[in-house]
Amino acid sequence: MNNSSALIALAEQRVAEARTATLAEYQAVRAKLRRRMGSPVFIGGVLLGAIALGYLARGRGKPQRLVEPGSPGAWSRVVKTVQVLLPLLMALNSTTEAGRRPRATISGTAR
Repeated sequence: MNNSSALIALAEQRVAEARTATLAEYQAVRAKLRRRMGSPVFIGGVLLGAIALGYLARGRGKPQRLVEPGSPGAWSRVVKTVQVLLPLLMALNSTTEAGRRPRATISGTAR
């Protein structure tokens, strides 16, 4: 009987340790996800994805119509889309490059 209760106590201790380790890992993953969700790269990616999804949904929802003589062609629409998205892409690129470069302190040495 004594041996059985010792095995039960050992099993309960292992369960408690596993529960603590699982909770610590969950909290670490949650903190990492929170940091990534706040990064400019993630926010820019979500924004760019939403714009692309809206563009595709809006364009596919309308029935196809013949091109009218005064309406812009496909290439001019692509150029206008690039003109709208280019500042966003440039800002996204500059933030990722700034994150890779070492920062300098006031004295001029890298941190």
